[in-house]
Amino acid sequence: MKEEFIKKYNENYKKNNLNSCIFVLLRLMMDYDKKINIGEEYEYDLKHFLFNANIIKNPMGIRYTEQDYNKTYQILGSVLKNCKKLNLNINEKILDDIKSIIVYTECLYNMNSVNDKRMEKCEINELSFEEQLMLIMIFFQDQFRLVSNSSKLFNKKYVTGMELSVANKSLNYDKNSKTSINDNFESTLESMNEIIRYLYYRFGKQMKSNIKIEDLQINDIRPYKNISFKEYLYISVQRYLLCRMEESVRYGYYSPKKYKKDDNIFYFFLLENEKKYAARRVGILRREYLIVSNVTLSTYGIIDEKEMQKTLEILYNKLINKQRDTQIMFDFSKYQPDKEYFLKLEAISNIKIQAVKDLTKTYYLKCSVGETKIIDLLTAYSYIYTISMILFYSSSKCINIENQETLIKEIGLIDISYLVKELTRIHGFKLEYSKKLIDKFIFHETNNKNDDIFSQPLVKISKKQIVLSHGLIDQVNLDRFIERQFISYDKNVSDVGREFEKEFINKLSNATCNTGLSNFQVNTNKIIFCAYDGREIEFDVILTLGNYLILTELKSIMTSYDINELKKREKNIDKAIEQLNRRKKSIKKDWKKIKELVSINLPEEPYDDDHIILIACTDAYDFTPIKKNEVFITDDSTYLKYFVSPTLELIEFDSKNLKKERIKNLWAKGYPDPKEFMEYLINPVTTFQFMKNIKKDKIVVPRFDKDDLLIYCEEYMLTSDPINKLVEKNKNDMQIDKHKIIRNLN
Repeated sequence: MKEEFIKKYNENYKKNNLNSCIFVLLRLMMDYDKKINIGEEYEYDLKHFLFNANIIKNPMGIRYTEQDYNKTYQILGSVLKNCKKLNLNINEKILDDIKSIIVYTECLYNMNSVNDKRMEKCEINELSFEEQLMLIMIFFQDQFRLVSNSSKLFNKKYVTGMELSVANKSLNYDKNSKTSINDNFESTLESMNEIIRYLYYRFGKQMKSNIKIEDLQINDIRPYKNISFKEYLYISVQRYLLCRMEESVRYGYYSPKKYKKDDNIFYFFLLENEKKYAARRVGILRREYLIVSNVTLSTYGIIDEKEMQKTLEILYNKLINKQRDTQIMFDFSKYQPDKEYFLKLEAISNIKIQAVKDLTKTYYLKCSVGETKIIDLLTAYSYIYTISMILFYSSSKCINIENQETLIKEIGLIDISYLVKELTRIHGFKLEYSKKLIDKFIFHETNNKNDDIFSQPLVKISKKQIVLSHGLIDQVNLDRFIERQFISYDKNVSDVGREFEKEFINKLSNATCNTGLSNFQVNTNKIIFCAYDGREIEFDVILTLGNYLILTELKSIMTSYDINELKKREKNIDKAIEQLNRRKKSIKKDWKKIKELVSINLPEEPYDDDHIILIACTDAYDFTPIKKNEVFITDDSTYLKYFVSPTLELIEFDSKNLKKERIKNLWAKGYPDPKEFMEYLINPVTTFQFMKNIKKDKIVVPRFDKDDLLIYCEEYMLTSDPINKLVEKNKNDMQIDKHKIIRNLN
């Protein structure tokens, strides 16, 4: 039925038969209205359907025209008028969806038009492609240098790893709004990503085969001396925020509203589902904290800082000594670092890689994608990271802040062939294979829909050269990088789910053996049979806890780094809820079969509804903790924490000592309790400290003049350091040296 609606609407839209489009949309609205009247739950269903079907096109899109805007505006406006005129009595929620789409279209189309014109008029566009790209790369790398030095500003007895995530800095363009160093840095990255895509869109097909630095106007490549560059950045930030808001509306996170006050019109992009968005924000913070703390802990007792500093000095001094005094940028063409020293320095990047290996799915590391092994891609990253680190420390010895022209030394102009040959020399890969490995990290000038600087940090400036920035290399999220390889090559990772289930059950089963708990049983048998409805049914995890039965559906999903990815993963959750409700029915109707197949003791009669706990459990953090349709949604680390390691610990360490201290037991009675477990799932120890320290705030989109609309969007911000709060609460009398790290072992 819905497919017919889509087909009819699109056919009439193309023919400019707008009255027919209006009629189709009215029919669809009436259909949703009937469903509401019979008691079906409605959560912006019409809006989501129209976006998913691409009936409402993206007003920020390249192909979106003024005609598209006028047609869409006319259709939606006429629909509302006809509802009133014909006295259709459509539910207000459905009408709100149409109004929200009108606001979305009006706001983003008009702002996109203003932003495009402003970008075209900006004086920076008079520079060549190469000069524009270098300008933005120099600015970013210098900002990275400043952020790297910011840790020196922390006047504290200890660090937690979350300091840079706290929103305590005013935005440059809005002193009333707060942001964190990390969020500001990421915003810069996102803006860079938009700029690079824009530059590739304009110049990618005319990219030169090779460039020479002496052919560039160096005087123009000075980010802090070029007045129009500041405007250029603000335009880019504005565009990034507009694109982000469009995506967030399209995939169900924002619901736009329009208000008028004192002759001023305001556009607010309000959170559609606050609990869901809060869970996502906490998930991002948890991942961030877990990576930082694991990398930090991995350095304990492994890295000899003095020896590593000595090695680094040998390597960067060799690079510096190869340069002429008149050389504008570092020349890597004749630089061949000593293999032994280079591999020793790689130990620093290997710590990050080891942390990734510990945190990522084991199956991923066994895979090959696009003729390259994932494990070899990590080796290639280690090489790229190390060569960029040598550049970073070399430039720190050569730049002069007072002389802006020297900042160009912070980035490298490097032949792709050099990186390929050196990777081959250092790690022994075949030349063609090294080429494939390096290529995975290159942001390509054409056909780059799957490329971004978060995963492809080697930015092409000519057909044979890339710009090397240590800041871009350092920020690469290797988990994201790995998963994007699978997405790009449409890799089947179904084996991940099987390994996830096997490992999960083993951990629970071992927990029962180790603790000897009598009120806790874990089924270890495979449960598959023909159910009451004539279809095959499979139970992932069956537990008994006290007088409760716990049914768990496991879903191995990729981490959601973008809003659109999150929407896709949400479908897995909805599927899990559907499966769990069917299994709950099966408990009533197929109890004898289930009793025969399980490895645990079950009562003669099936459990009643009040004593069955349903849990959808993923291996990602984005949906913890949420409860939907009486189903608890959580992640495996949160779930297993309660049964496998029900204690909360602090780790305190410096370069010499490491100490663990238990500060809380999750089992108030000394054993697991079903009601306590359900309360835990709503407010687990893995998230509550983060949840307590985030709050909803408004972010304003930068305005330049009266042509800009007044636009605000809601965000959850981290207002204070959650780990620090935990430390203060539990260790008020703790005496800690300045550089010790405190970790909450969630």
